[in-house]
Amino acid sequence: MAVKRICIFMHRFDGGGAEKMTVLLANELHRRGHKVAFCVRYDYGETRQLLDDGIPVMDMKVSETSKIRKNLKNVVYLRRLMTKRKFDVLLCVTAEMSQVAMVASWLNPGRMPVVAVIHNTLSQEKHSFQRIRSRLFPLMDKSMDGVIAVSEAVREDYIRLCRADENHVFTAYNPVVSDEIFRMAGEETGHPWLAPSRQWKTLVLAGRLSYQKNHQLMFQALRRLRAEGDWRLILLGIGELEEELRQLSRHLQIEEWVDFRGYVKNPYAYFAAADCVALSSRFEGLPTVLIEAMACGSAIVSVDCPSGPREILGDGVYGTLVPTGDSRALAEGIKEAVSREPDREKLVRRSLDFSVEKSADRYLEIIDRILRGRETKPGFGVRSCDQAL
Repeated sequence: MAVKRICIFMHRFDGGGAEKMTVLLANELHRRGHKVAFCVRYDYGETRQLLDDGIPVMDMKVSETSKIRKNLKNVVYLRRLMTKRKFDVLLCVTAEMSQVAMVASWLNPGRMPVVAVIHNTLSQEKHSFQRIRSRLFPLMDKSMDGVIAVSEAVREDYIRLCRADENHVFTAYNPVVSDEIFRMAGEETGHPWLAPSRQWKTLVLAGRLSYQKNHQLMFQALRRLRAEGDWRLILLGIGELEEELRQLSRHLQIEEWVDFRGYVKNPYAYFAAADCVALSSRFEGLPTVLIEAMACGSAIVSVDCPSGPREILGDGVYGTLVPTGDSRALAEGIKEAVSREPDREKLVRRSLDFSVEKSADRYLEIIDRILRGRETKPGFGVRSCDQAL
């Protein structure tokens, strides 16, 4: 395959799943000899340290002003970038970044191909200007040369919401599993609640402290569990709701048994040592934490939210699925999961379906199809790609 020149446009290098997965994908593409670069609003964040030194970053240095002013500056910068044609394709990470690129593409009809990468179930997202954003989704779709969804369920949701042509919306799983996870899972956490000879049960929940992750549900489940025994919860991640969640833990009288650990460089050691890894989200796309937990051989309990948990866990074959928003069901699912030893070999084998190598192969296949389709039918982009092939 010929060397591809790929530019990735995203907000910044936050510690969330979308940012981390994008950096791991970029590293793998760079390792294979492709020319990869980032274009970001702000060049900082927890996952910045994971990026290979040889990958350049174009920093827009967009100040935290009003959303309208910020997005206008984005549009101007992207329009210039598209005009220079230094890249074969622009990957826009998240729907918000894709909508910014949409406007820039309208101002630049001769621009490079633009591809949206959708990490969440769009119909479930809550943002400022949400009503306006939702109305723009079909327009965004028509402006894209292709769309990559991180799970089949996210793809189906996107097609339905955007009234999109299914032939130009592709599924590519995130690049989650690598040898590094297996190595790091064997390290010690040093956390006293994960001591090998402990007399209690320790749960781990990893994710941004945000509305989407619904830590409130996990707290309610922990309260139920503690009514029956010694259960403890370690939270990995940072976010805007930290103080609110601390207050809630005090209100529920579980503060002593919830550890806000923050961002950690090695979450895999926590997953491997925990009695159970839980997910309580309101919605997802392809929750990385479930895949990472499988790679670590952990017992897993997840709410059956849209989208991703059921797809990852094989309809409950590789972990326990419980109804969304039901703290009693979540507590019961956790008790059931820790009562039996997980089949670690089976879990690891399933996790390899989400390997870095397989994800990179799929992204390159999709990019190649988009570029070939555009060459065959100038001006029509990927919508005629499948017919051309």
